Amino acid sequence: MQKEWTKGSIEVHFEDAVNEKILSRGYSNTINNVTPEQVEGFTAALESLTSFPYLETVMVEEYTYTR
Repeated sequence: MQKEWTKGSIEVHFEDAVNEKILSRGYSNTINNVTPEQVEGFTAALESLTSFPYLETVMVEEYTYTR
């Protein structure tokens, strides 16, 4: 089987304690083979733009398998 990257997205979660909610911000169309350093840098940039505490980052990648 051949594995081919299809698409990716990244979702960053922040805590809104006042309203007892988790804020999720999703960004689609990430590049192939994102490194942990790139994810950390992107997360840090978003974190610097908000006053909400950071919770987690979720990276989703989709692949197609063909014979």
